[in-house]
Amino acid sequence: MTATTADRPATAGFLDAMAALAGGVCVVTAIATDGTPAGFTSTAVMSLSRTPQLIAIGVQRGSRTLPLLQDGGRFALNILAADGESVSRRFADPAADRFAGLEWTAGGEGVPLLLAQSTYTVLCRVREEVAAGDHLLLIADIDEIIAGQGGVSALVHHARRYHGIGA
Repeated sequence: MTATTADRPATAGFLDAMAALAGGVCVVTAIATDGTPAGFTSTAVMSLSRTPQLIAIGVQRGSRTLPLLQDGGRFALNILAADGESVSRRFADPAADRFAGLEWTAGGEGVPLLLAQSTYTVLCRVREEVAAGDHLLLIADIDEIIAGQGGVSALVHHARRYHGIGA
């Protein structure tokens, strides 16, 4: 039997169920052609393939950073350390000056690396885009993995709250 729109859960039920799914917190960063850094917070990240090494990220279609990622764009996936809640909130706030006063380093092609706030930073290049409702699923090749300075404990988001986990 095929589900109809009327059979689908209400939006609130969907959001409640997804809030129960713990997710690692990352900041995706990129650089505009004029040198302006950009980025956003994401928990919609997954390891996709070991051979070749691929990840996938979900990006909201209205994201200001999305155009920098499309058509083979390069980005950094900064996997936030347990104490990275303030960084996550900053990059989730559309009104925030996200890079003001924040320590970051320019990586390959100028992509911002948040090494001080991350356990690892993964440099990637988009290879494919898949339409997925109000998001695009970007599949990316991994170019380089850099150990961050944030230690080994990770920041996760669960039940609409942040939690630090790990050693």
